[in-house]
Amino acid sequence: MTTNQRDYERIAHRANIRVLTSPQSEVILEMRDFSETGMFLFCTDEVIVERGNKVEVQTLEIDDAPILLSEVVRVEPNLGFAVKFLL
Repeated sequence: MTTNQRDYERIAHRANIRVLTSPQSEVILEMRDFSETGMFLFCTDEVIVERGNKVEVQTLEIDDAPILLSEVVRVEPNLGFAVKFLL
């Protein structure tokens, strides 16, 4: 039996997210899900981040959405990565 140890419920939602991995590198990725504290982004083509990297994320669904500083907390090869918002 698997137990869910998450503090916040994950909400499945697909959206395009702008990810700034450095001042010179910007990619648009698809979000798989999110919670109050973070999100998971699909990224199957290549490894663009490593655990512990700081990135900025911004949804493209809302005009002038805030840019959130985040930290990569998990990388799943050939699937994507999870970030935690640094609020």
